[in-house]
Amino acid sequence: MKKIDVAKSEVQSLVAEYRASAVAQSVATESGDHRKANRHHDVIADIYRELRRRGRDAQAALLPLLDDIDPRVRAWAAAHALEFAPDRGQPVLNRLRSAGGVVGLNAEMTLEEWSRGSLRFP
Repeated sequence: MKKIDVAKSEVQSLVAEYRASAVAQSVATESGDHRKANRHHDVIADIYRELRRRGRDAQAALLPLLDDIDPRVRAWAAAHALEFAPDRGQPVLNRLRSAGGVVGLNAEMTLEEWSRGSLRFP
């Protein structure tokens, strides 16, 4: 995995790397490779922090991922959207929760933490 310089990357490059890392993190978690999963999680967190630092327009660049073909990508983007566009993120997480499976369980836990006010964003 190549480390990207988030501070120097264009927003669309960050979004593409966010998507790739969301898939890779989920695959690594599902296969039990927690070291790899943690590395990809760190990339996702670094990218999200940088997008937040750049402002709402940069954060909003994640919103198209709410319609991504991969439910794991939708789940990551929807979880982050709860911070800046909850009206967009919450319905996606509700649909994912209803679908069940690992992604559905993650969506359910994310929504529970958010509703309690204990969800923390990187």
